[in-house]
Amino acid sequence: MTRLGLLVGAALLGFAWQASAQQITFRLGTVDPQTAHSGVGADAFAAAVDRLSQGQMKVQVFHAGQLGPIPEQQRNVLAGTQDMHLLYPEFLTTLIDETRIISAPYVFTSHAHQANFLKSDAFKPGLDKLRSLGAIVLDEDWTWWQMDPRGVISVRPIKTPADMQGLKLRIWESKVAIDTWKGLGANTIVVPRPEMYLAFKQGIIEAGPETIGIAYDGKNAEIGKFWTRTDEYYQVVNIMMNQRKWAGLTDAQKKILAEAAKVGGAAYKAESARGFTEKRGKAEKEMGVTVLEPDLGPWREKAKAINAALEADGTIPKGLAAKVAAIPAQ
Repeated sequence: MTRLGLLVGAALLGFAWQASAQQITFRLGTVDPQTAHSGVGADAFAAAVDRLSQGQMKVQVFHAGQLGPIPEQQRNVLAGTQDMHLLYPEFLTTLIDETRIISAPYVFTSHAHQANFLKSDAFKPGLDKLRSLGAIVLDEDWTWWQMDPRGVISVRPIKTPADMQGLKLRIWESKVAIDTWKGLGANTIVVPRPEMYLAFKQGIIEAGPETIGIAYDGKNAEIGKFWTRTDEYYQVVNIMMNQRKWAGLTDAQKKILAEAAKVGGAAYKAESARGFTEKRGKAEKEMGVTVLEPDLGPWREKAKAINAALEADGTIPKGLAAKVAAIPAQ
């Protein structure tokens, strides 16, 4: 081989090596602050991807709604203009019928119960629909459990549904969520998550359903001085990824993302548990928040009519609640 041929061959080999070693970058969006459990979980996932791929895959995390509110980020992932979104499946109600039962009040009895539903044949049509729309979820075991219980941060004390009457309450774009809180007595106002603090500060809203940890991280506890534990539903989240981007990866790369998702889930679970211990304590001591943990009997009783109405008008698919009740709770 001539000297020129050797040089050309070496150049081609070098180019091929560079191409094989080219770094793949993903953009992941969340809507809560970086210090919140979603931020901590997302960052842990990104770090695990970098470590497991030895730097060949990188995840850029955009916190606190930098890529837009939840509906916009979901549309972006489906369209392929955003690679990943930290998915709370109850926010897919306009796209997937099976997700409508997730935030229906007091249907699920535990995180395990909801995770079992999300892994069950009853939810499989929802995942199939999500894939047909252009996305998949990375954690097949649904290990991202939010251990910081749900409640309401408010400018006045709330102990029973009767105390909700007329309360201007921030809610997200979901008929289930809107009808639930209207049924409990609130005056619901749709406000995107990243705009909640400003809406609170301007008096547009007086309350909003969220955990005490999120209320502390998002500074809503600076305004709402009462937090009531409601436990109206459990939250199990996942990482939603564009299906075409996923399909273009090798099996080894897909395995890395799946393993990293479980690392992120463990961090999310641990950090969210801290929300009801350390962050609750900080909200009480630093911001003067009063934490209320009332008897939930009146709330559960009120929820029966709400759920019956949601199923009667077809918002919750008929028969799905019965299927959920038959799923093991542990």
